[in-house]
Amino acid sequence: MPSVSVTLDTDAVKRRKVASDLVEHKARSARRQASRIFSPFRSLGYVTNKVPFSISTLGQTFIITTVVGNSFQIYDAGTLHLIFVSTPQTSAPISAVSTHFHFVYAIWGSTVGVFRRGRLEYSVESGSNSPLKKLLIFGDYVCTSTNEVVYVFRFNSPDKSVPPEVYTSITLPPGAGDIVKLVHPHTYLNKIVVATTSYVLLFNIRTGNLVFQSKPFETLLTDIDVAPVLDTLGLAFSDGKIQAYDLRYDKVLCELSCRQKVTSISFRTDGNAHLAAGTADGDLYFYDLNRKRRVHILRDVHSAAHGGISCVSFLNGQPVFVTSGGDNSLKEYVFDPEISTSTTLVISPPRHLRSRGGHSQPSTCLFFTEESGHFLLSASLDRSLWTFSLRKDAQSHELSQREKGSANSRKAGLTSSLREKFPQITAMAYEKNKQGDWENIITAHKDQSFARTWDVQRGIVGRWQLKTSDKGVVRSVGISFCGNFGLVGSAHGSIDAYNLQSGIHRKRFRSHKRAVTGVALDSLNRTVISCGLDSELHFHDFKTTVLNFKLHLPSPATSLLLHRSTDMLAVAMENCQVFIIDVTTMRVVRELKGHSKAITAFDFSADGRWIVSASRDSTIRTWDLPTGTCIDAVKVDSIVTALRLSGNGEWLATAHEEGVGINLWTNRTMFKQIAFRQITDQELARVAMPTISGEGAGGLLEGALNSDSSDAEDGDVGDSGNYVSPEQLNQKLLTLSLAPRNRYMTLVNLDIIKQRNKPKEAPKAPEQAPFFLTLTGAQPAEKREDAPGKARMKSGSSKMTEFRRKLIEGNAIDDYTAFVSYLKTLSPSATDLEFRSLDALEINQFACFVSALTAHMEMKRDYELVQAWMSLFLKIHGDLIVENRDVTDLNDALTRWQEVDKKEKKRLDDLVGYCNGVVKFLRLD
Repeated sequence: MPSVSVTLDTDAVKRRKVASDLVEHKARSARRQASRIFSPFRSLGYVTNKVPFSISTLGQTFIITTVVGNSFQIYDAGTLHLIFVSTPQTSAPISAVSTHFHFVYAIWGSTVGVFRRGRLEYSVESGSNSPLKKLLIFGDYVCTSTNEVVYVFRFNSPDKSVPPEVYTSITLPPGAGDIVKLVHPHTYLNKIVVATTSYVLLFNIRTGNLVFQSKPFETLLTDIDVAPVLDTLGLAFSDGKIQAYDLRYDKVLCELSCRQKVTSISFRTDGNAHLAAGTADGDLYFYDLNRKRRVHILRDVHSAAHGGISCVSFLNGQPVFVTSGGDNSLKEYVFDPEISTSTTLVISPPRHLRSRGGHSQPSTCLFFTEESGHFLLSASLDRSLWTFSLRKDAQSHELSQREKGSANSRKAGLTSSLREKFPQITAMAYEKNKQGDWENIITAHKDQSFARTWDVQRGIVGRWQLKTSDKGVVRSVGISFCGNFGLVGSAHGSIDAYNLQSGIHRKRFRSHKRAVTGVALDSLNRTVISCGLDSELHFHDFKTTVLNFKLHLPSPATSLLLHRSTDMLAVAMENCQVFIIDVTTMRVVRELKGHSKAITAFDFSADGRWIVSASRDSTIRTWDLPTGTCIDAVKVDSIVTALRLSGNGEWLATAHEEGVGINLWTNRTMFKQIAFRQITDQELARVAMPTISGEGAGGLLEGALNSDSSDAEDGDVGDSGNYVSPEQLNQKLLTLSLAPRNRYMTLVNLDIIKQRNKPKEAPKAPEQAPFFLTLTGAQPAEKREDAPGKARMKSGSSKMTEFRRKLIEGNAIDDYTAFVSYLKTLSPSATDLEFRSLDALEINQFACFVSALTAHMEMKRDYELVQAWMSLFLKIHGDLIVENRDVTDLNDALTRWQEVDKKEKKRLDDLVGYCNGVVKFLRLD
């Protein structure tokens, strides 16, 4: 027997990881948020990957845990509704998961993490230099392994929320091969079976001793499962053999073969002796162990291009089994009750029960199907067309490709599942009008000379095949705004128009010399616009098919997009530029330059003010069309293959070359005011990508309202999201105050308001109370009224107020800024009182006040308030000013005020008159 090297941790020191790498990973992602406009929200379309899922029970409910990159998702097996998504994101991809009641154990790198309800409770380091690959939970033990070493943790407390301690580590004997799986046979106390590619090893984890080692296998072992019969294991091999192996007596009970590499096996535990075997070709085989023969085959359950079936497992005590694969799908099947006759037992084939899935390859085309952004259409390289729900994952579904009345109709037998999907979708057009009446999607497919129609409401392929008249491959498609006509652009240069209701060919446009890469029809069905690889943009009359105008482009065009409400056309070209063309005038109005590589996708905002474009240089740029500048630019980790803005402007959806999901970004301008400026290439920074759990954004509002460094650097956007306007944009501009209109209107008409509010009669003195209610020692009312009068006489009118003090100080330093600022804070009544308090005996105060208003008028600020103050001042002290005309300081101050006021009024009148004349000249009667 080969020697076993056992390493025991005698100190049993708890190695609890404080999740510092997770915290740093999360903080690093948060710091990477660099976009001023778009904030990462979450990713759609992820269900599972090649890592085997885990099944557990909670009462009467089965739950399924699937791995998706650095997160895992928990589904209810009864409905396949998503329950939890793990958070935070792990620092490395998760390599295995195991569910034990409320807890989910996951391993990544050299770390074991314990989650409860999707949230990380704690993590423990194994101390391994190699990444952990396999995981097993039984009793109080947590067993993990690399390819050669098994690490065992043990819970010393029945409370699983207390971290386990490192118990022991076991090194496999030399030549044993890589570890394939860890299992715990029933009734084998403190023992685990370590299945390697060449042996089955039985270890006692308490002593670390190797109890049993099987004979070497002739072929590589790929999977192992514990049978419901004691001492029996199921072994699967790479050559397609499946063995029922007796561990106690080291012998093979029976052997089966499916002639394909077996990747996963599972025993049925509801009383039927059945075995399910999943293969690398995506087929599923079922065997009756009593009769030792195959009973059913399911073909193409999962895609062979993505490794076939990665895991198959029966639910405990149920005739239901679950499968998953690297094609991002999770499926459930059920066996109907068996039918027995007098001589035979008929086993019905498994029936598809429910499934969840998504794209198995990156998306190439995206469309929002409604303005609110509920559903998102997505075409992928895997030749599928999906509708994803942004609100509930269970509403996502794939559009059926079964053509009515074709040779692909349902047939009996094994060949019914071998039907090939349509070729890859290369271009797609969608229009929401006429949805429900007839088909409203047109798709172009790779190397096909006809386009297909789809009905998005029914979720099926349509009736018509729209062929090109010149037999060329379809390169571009389009739909009219009314939804009645479909346009098909050919690789040979022709454009064909079809009626979507009847599928009848209506018109043909022939003017391009090379492939038509983009085609669109304006909102009134008057002009057909097309671009091609011949570097030309053509405008055809839709009714007569006559070429009205031809625009030569500096480079071959790759695609176009028409914003119908503004009649603005965006054309992407091979020279990495985007031209904006006014369809009405047929002229180029903007040239957007900035991308360094080919443009892959672009889209208009709902109001037509922005264009968001993506390029093969891994950047996403936002362009402001009124100014023609780039107002936002970020780098992403993977090249964007498709992007789309929702109709309400809340969402940006992007698809990338790496990853099969769709990333959602929130538009921060929907929640806060953001001041924009032109972005240079030196300011490009990598942005944090959306995650499956939405981590980093925290939520819709949190991510959108989160302030980042780009906001703080500009200084014009505060943490609250409020734009702080400067007091004066330019010293040459006449600036009004921010005071409400009733403030200065009340100042001008204060005497009228007082007269209106004057009481009709004088207030009467209160009647004297009866003698028995009079307080002892109380003074008569007339005596009590004298006290305030005496106090007022003592204070005198010569008391220095804040108003007069700031006026005198401003005159001394020849700077009245503080005085005017204080005056602006006073109410109309307080302003009137302060003006009347100016001492007539000190006439120089009048001159100081007029000089203060004149200085503020020269600064061209608070124009209407200064006029109201001067008007009120002249109303109150006009008679005194006339009597003191010979005072030099006052006379000079008034003269200066008159000159400045007359000059400003003349300038204002000239500008208003000029603008009025221009408006009258441009007015069309």
